[in-house]
Amino acid sequence: MKSRRSGRSQSSPRPQPRPGRAASKGSIGFEHSKGSRLVIGLHSVREVIQVRPKDIEGAWLRQDWERSQELAELGGWLQTQRIPLRLVSAEHLTRLGAGHQGVCLAVSSSPQLDWEDLASRDRCLLVALDGVEDPHNLGAVLRTSWLMGVSGVLIPDMRSVGLTPTAAKVASGGAEYVPLWSETNLASALGRLKDMGFWIFALKAGDSARQLWSLDMPEKVVWVLGSEDKGVRVPVLRACDEQVAIAQANSAASYNVSVACAVALAETQRQWASIKNIGK
Repeated sequence: MKSRRSGRSQSSPRPQPRPGRAASKGSIGFEHSKGSRLVIGLHSVREVIQVRPKDIEGAWLRQDWERSQELAELGGWLQTQRIPLRLVSAEHLTRLGAGHQGVCLAVSSSPQLDWEDLASRDRCLLVALDGVEDPHNLGAVLRTSWLMGVSGVLIPDMRSVGLTPTAAKVASGGAEYVPLWSETNLASALGRLKDMGFWIFALKAGDSARQLWSLDMPEKVVWVLGSEDKGVRVPVLRACDEQVAIAQANSAASYNVSVACAVALAETQRQWASIKNIGK
């Protein structure tokens, strides 16, 4: 398979999609900007502090925070930085996000997808999630995408989960590095990516699909994964170059979407690494 497309325009106008949706403010007893998002969990909070400390608008800590060494360190840093801080009950934090581990931040920024950079790259990897509604699956995809060098995750505006506190926690910091980008028309966005030289592969169970291990991986790839129950929608499938399956011993079931994504991304990076080593 050729690594770059031929016969496609390389000068498409820059699209104007929108960043992945932030979680709703809700009734949280703290004023923060409309576009901010909530981040819960120790790992995710630490990555926010590492990557975008100046964008923290405020924080909530469990009332007994001084009894925990990890929360005490966070609380001390927040106080040193003069970040607005509220001490609340564990029940209050649970209303902000389950699994909070005693801390929640309001953050005013998120990673942004640079479409001009995508067009200029010789090698690039993206993920598109068509209708994934489980925040745990989205979080797991973001975490794996971070580790696998993915430049962005695309989602449709409707019928898909956004960057909720739960998704950010499961991502364990990945949400601070991998842009989550929402599109009104996901199929149209995939078409624009084709014009930039990307090959679009839909992961789909079934004997009729090509096996992942037989692919000669191109240098610019988008892996498309569908919803947990219905898979990739027909209009999005039509925008893909090929349907690809991952081998499995039992055809009566299917992989979890985040697991399938991890396998596809790992195989992509494996092939790219092999090519790099051959060239040495």
